[in-house]
Amino acid sequence: MSDKTGIRPMRPDEHRAVKQLARRAFGILQGSFVKPTDHTFVYELSGDIAGVVAIDTFTYKRNLLGGVVKWLFTDPKARGRGAAAALVDHAVAHLQDLGCHELFTTVEGYNTASSNRFADLGFVPVSPMQQIRRYGLGLLKIGPNTFHTIDLGHFLWARPVSTPTQQQTTQQQTTSAGGGAPAWCANVLITAALVALQRLRVGAGNELHAHLVWQLPAAIALVFGVRSAAMKLVARRLGLELRYRIWETGLTLAALVTVLFGGLLPSPGSHYPKPVRWSYQAELSRLSIVAFSGAFAVLALAWLLLAHDASALAGSPALMSDILALSVLPAQSLLVFEVLLPFFPFSSYNGRRVWDHHRMLWILLAVGAVALFWARHAGW
Repeated sequence: MSDKTGIRPMRPDEHRAVKQLARRAFGILQGSFVKPTDHTFVYELSGDIAGVVAIDTFTYKRNLLGGVVKWLFTDPKARGRGAAAALVDHAVAHLQDLGCHELFTTVEGYNTASSNRFADLGFVPVSPMQQIRRYGLGLLKIGPNTFHTIDLGHFLWARPVSTPTQQQTTQQQTTSAGGGAPAWCANVLITAALVALQRLRVGAGNELHAHLVWQLPAAIALVFGVRSAAMKLVARRLGLELRYRIWETGLTLAALVTVLFGGLLPSPGSHYPKPVRWSYQAELSRLSIVAFSGAFAVLALAWLLLAHDASALAGSPALMSDILALSVLPAQSLLVFEVLLPFFPFSSYNGRRVWDHHRMLWILLAVGAVALFWARHAGW
């Protein structure tokens, strides 16, 4: 076997090998979405392909040229040997040589192995409001070309083509992007609108009355609020500073699910460590407890709502009863993704944090969720 190590363009006959590597790196489902571009480079280690980066270019905003790092993955057996870092460096240099004005990539919020690598090269996460102010209608081209349209729990990262100074890079690595209470409130209002749309979609438009203008947001605020409050309180007890970040493209996916299928996909966003640069593995022990608290809060609320439906709380005031009744569907829908589906493409929900560190706690949550749906089906 050759000792050759280096980066080179992917050959046409290597498509199958690259796809196989993608499935080993990401798993069968996510790896199946990987598609090499005309600018795909492989990292060869001892004669084998140990890593791949796929990049592309597109025009946006008055014909500016943008460059995007679409895919970056390495063989699990070759990790820790510098392949990913070398591939990213090569991708950035190649996009600069192609004359790009700005570089983009998207990274899942908890994938700090990738986000830290891009942060070191001057990329910063761009909040939804920053995207609107900076790119305006250019987002209609940036979104599809970076795949930042329905990538649930992923964030857009960007950097100017000019290399940032060391001082700028250091500042970028310690500054969080957007989010907070305004983004959380906006998410509640948008989700409430989607719930109303879902009612129209399934033929329950006659149930839409004027009082739902404020009752639906109140119901969503209850569901998302107990989740966020539990996560923030536990994080504070653990000494972990978190900041809420909206999943803007998760809302796009949720809208598509509602319009096309009449379903409800709650996109609650999540709470992440404040620094731009942090380590998932280093924080997982605390993040998993925070995630468990959020998922457990949703589970407990869902059981409370079931009890209310069963008239156990029939004596509650009418106004409160109406809000609780409106909370049933969002709470139970969120529970499915929050607990029962801790894998791609739903790995940004809390269930994945619990699964990654405390399998027994995840099993307890899953049993509680399954029992709830069984009890609901049984007519309790």
